[in-house]
Amino acid sequence: MVGSEVYSSEMKKTEVMMENFRRAIGLRIKEYKEVYEGEVTELSPEETESVTGGYGKSISHVIVGLKTVKVTKQLKLDPTIYDALIKEKVYFH
Repeated sequence: MVGSEVYSSEMKKTEVMMENFRRAIGLRIKEYKEVYEGEVTELSPEETESVTGGYGKSISHVIVGLKTVKVTKQLKLDPTIYDALIKEKVYFH
């Protein structure tokens, strides 16, 4: 930041300072991931009526059942996961 920017006749001094503060502020995003392992016991897509009002249906979410030695767990996942599971040829027994 240069002193001539602050004393510009076009903008107020506080506006110039606030704009430079906004540019200087950094943002950190931390992402936590949970990993589940087990045998797939259920893989069922939940369908809803299409948003466009047509005759087609779209997948709203996917229910995935996992079984381990100690526990059985059901997960409600995003529909993009279903596409990835089908692409990887994941089937349940």
